[in-house]
Amino acid sequence: MRWRTLLASMLGLLMTLPLAWLFYIAMFGQGVNEPRAQGKVPVPMLSPEERRSLLTYGHDCKTDGDCEPPLRCFFSTHTMSHYCSDSRCVTDMQCQEGFTCRTQTTTSGDPIRVCSLVGMRKEGEICMKHSPANDYACEQGLLCQGRCGRPCRLDDPASCPEGYFCHDGAEDEPSCLPTCEGRTCAEGQHCVTLDGTGSEGRHASICARVYGQDCQQNPCPQGQFCMLQTAPQPVDAVWMQCTLGCGAGAPPCPEGTVCHQYRCQKPCAPEDPSSCEPGFTCHRKTDKEPWRCVPFPRASSQTSP
Repeated sequence: MRWRTLLASMLGLLMTLPLAWLFYIAMFGQGVNEPRAQGKVPVPMLSPEERRSLLTYGHDCKTDGDCEPPLRCFFSTHTMSHYCSDSRCVTDMQCQEGFTCRTQTTTSGDPIRVCSLVGMRKEGEICMKHSPANDYACEQGLLCQGRCGRPCRLDDPASCPEGYFCHDGAEDEPSCLPTCEGRTCAEGQHCVTLDGTGSEGRHASICARVYGQDCQQNPCPQGQFCMLQTAPQPVDAVWMQCTLGCGAGAPPCPEGTVCHQYRCQKPCAPEDPSSCEPGFTCHRKTDKEPWRCVPFPRASSQTSP
């Protein structure tokens, strides 16, 4: 059943990202479930002279084997390409204004320090690591683990504000993630579990209104998986649907559904508002796509696929 959980997580992310980045993670997976880099020594930052002495510096690559040591092959979300590089920073001092020094991983999982965009996402809001646009990046001083959070100490619960717990970072230092454990949610909301667990086995969770089928409370029929979508904003709403995967060797979709973005979806009629459940609207981005029900705020978002 683990593959269904992974597929559901990936599909939820696919619905929120720009198309170029969406295509890359669908094909290669990097940036979705990146290998843990903690405990490894980062790729060194070289001097300009040392970089010029290496023939493969800045050249295209597929694996670290295509690069001269100590260079490594990594994917840049800004150029949308793989190339041989060293670490580009050690601290924020080596980054231009509007960027911060963060840890990324190479194709083999080694940590490499790069300058990442500082964005506008606030604490508790959805984010994307090493985002190619500041729309998806956290504010200065916050780290991204699916949600923006301040750095914290695993041995000190007080290092996170109320309603948050300290989560061990896969690349950077630990940061605070939201939790509604032990809290009473507002009327009309439920405590919804998000993907990922903390160092103590705790799940990140938020109080949110659920649109669609609450398949955490009422499991999907056998053979289907529960897809949780936490974007677009606001932070106190989620969208859930029971669905089937499609494409890439999967069985064809059942009659009455269409395959789009690797999942079977119910088609809708834009002239009939009742063809979608509350919280969803009938939408397509181009005339080559099928009309389908999507979370309502996304239909008017210019940054959504």
